[in-house]
Amino acid sequence: MNLDFFTVASNLISLFAIIAVGYAALRSGILDDNASHVFSAFLMKITLPCTIFLSLAQREYDPKFIHDGIIIIIAGIIVFSFLLYASRYVSAFLKVPQNCRGVWAFTAAFSNSGFMGFPIALALFGTEGLALAVMLNISFNITIYTIGAMEIIRDNPAHDGQKMDMKAIIFSGINISTLLSLIFYFGRINIPSVIATPMIYLSNITTPISMIIIGMALARTKGSEIFRNIHAWTNTLFSLIIYPAMLCLLLKIFPLSENPLVSAVLILIIAMPSASVTAVICELYHGNINFAAKVMFLQNLFSVLTIPFICMLI
Repeated sequence: MNLDFFTVASNLISLFAIIAVGYAALRSGILDDNASHVFSAFLMKITLPCTIFLSLAQREYDPKFIHDGIIIIIAGIIVFSFLLYASRYVSAFLKVPQNCRGVWAFTAAFSNSGFMGFPIALALFGTEGLALAVMLNISFNITIYTIGAMEIIRDNPAHDGQKMDMKAIIFSGINISTLLSLIFYFGRINIPSVIATPMIYLSNITTPISMIIIGMALARTKGSEIFRNIHAWTNTLFSLIIYPAMLCLLLKIFPLSENPLVSAVLILIIAMPSASVTAVICELYHGNINFAAKVMFLQNLFSVLTIPFICMLI
């Protein structure tokens, strides 16, 4: 298996270019601070549900694929959940400040499975690898918007001693769209073009808006602070190298399936930098978005080196 390094590089360059647009827009006054929250709400409630729904609902049904798909969904829920809770204790051991521990655990556990993971999985493993990555994204959506959101809220003192609105989290647009995508996929239901076309248009702007939000968050941060924050560096080390390498070793000893692509896709997705929706969730749940922006910047910067390294291990 040969990694298409051009695909990796082009995705990273595109990512940074859009982040730069968000940075410049806030710095120049074209956008104000309130725009970040508005963009976040629009993304979470409209464009991202469209993206999630279309990722599976429009795919061709393949009975041979279902077995491996179920395995990777279950494995993904276990791995994402374990990494999140393990990261909580690691952050405490590393003496990460209390108001950063939720974000530290969140960004260490949840990777950019869609924007970066999908194209790289396709380049490395072909269409079957991409399909498995889409199925793994179901696990990602189930965990990131439930226990992941709960972890972000831990950083907000205003929520101390208060109960979360679990009904709002469980029945969010994200989780409803995930459920609907499964119904349409397994039910082999065709989406009328009059409905699919506008959803595709909305889906296409999800990544740009996410990156713009990150850029706006970076614009509020002093550049020197990004590289001087030791906790952002430890997070990057665990997320991009330690966790993927440990998972790779474990799955070489205990493979998930006779199909080696199942384990390979899971490792590859875990090795991606932190999820692009991190900034969005921090905005909505009042997490430490400044620390999140520093972590995401470092992870995306160094992932161009670490992703090929992890692929060599795979």
